[in-house]
Amino acid sequence: MNTVDTHDTSAPADRLSASGLTVGYAADPVITDLDVTIPTGQVTTVIGPNGCGKSTLLRTLGRLLTPRAGTVILDGADIASRKSKDVARTLGLLPQNPVAPQGLTVIDLVSRGRHPHQSWYRQWSRDDEKAVAHALDLTSTTELADRAVDSLSGGQRQRVWIALTLAQETDLVMLDEPTTFLDLAHAVDVLDLVNDLSAEHGKTVVMVLHDLNLAARYSDSLVVMRDGAIIREGAPRDVITPELLDAAFGLQSMVLTDPVSGGPLIVPVGRSGR
Repeated sequence: MNTVDTHDTSAPADRLSASGLTVGYAADPVITDLDVTIPTGQVTTVIGPNGCGKSTLLRTLGRLLTPRAGTVILDGADIASRKSKDVARTLGLLPQNPVAPQGLTVIDLVSRGRHPHQSWYRQWSRDDEKAVAHALDLTSTTELADRAVDSLSGGQRQRVWIALTLAQETDLVMLDEPTTFLDLAHAVDVLDLVNDLSAEHGKTVVMVLHDLNLAARYSDSLVVMRDGAIIREGAPRDVITPELLDAAFGLQSMVLTDPVSGGPLIVPVGRSGR
């Protein structure tokens, strides 16, 4: 886990924030008057029960959704005022359940991550080739390069979509449920990669995860949501308590010390432990 000294005056300024966000898909808003600041150079994970607005928040921060009210600020400017290609060079977002055109190969899909870097006077280059090869290597999908995306298993497809996001080579990476369809071993591999992106390459990562123990282990900061609002945020050891888990999830639990990370480890009580 990448740790930033909050007392270090040389630490980078926060690059992504939102104030007064109200967002909805129909008559009723999913998020109302929400403020959040994403710490730069860290891994921030949004957690909360189903339907609380986690993905809606991520999609709004990534400019896939337009808020009814409020502002998302990216590098000091309203994200709505930025050119789409400019945003795409800065911020990469992997949504839930993306779909590739039928018959598209892995190499062709991952290469699409380079589109923001191209123009009528700058077409495919050696830098693009290197970026795609590096993304495939990081996600262990090089051997799948010539396969059709729709022929892959769910876990393989998820890693390929992550490769597409990495090929974009943005400083800000947003991942909505990046471990979906992955078994535990591959989920840990993906989150180790996420940690490396932050710790070794200085990227700012924002994720949505359902697995609370993986979120606690791999995050520098947690944002806890319920009913479209943020009810707690901070370092996992400060956020994850039995009281918070009850308030956010209605979950009766014990919180122990993770023997691997030293952070919090959640043990649900359930009916069998009552």
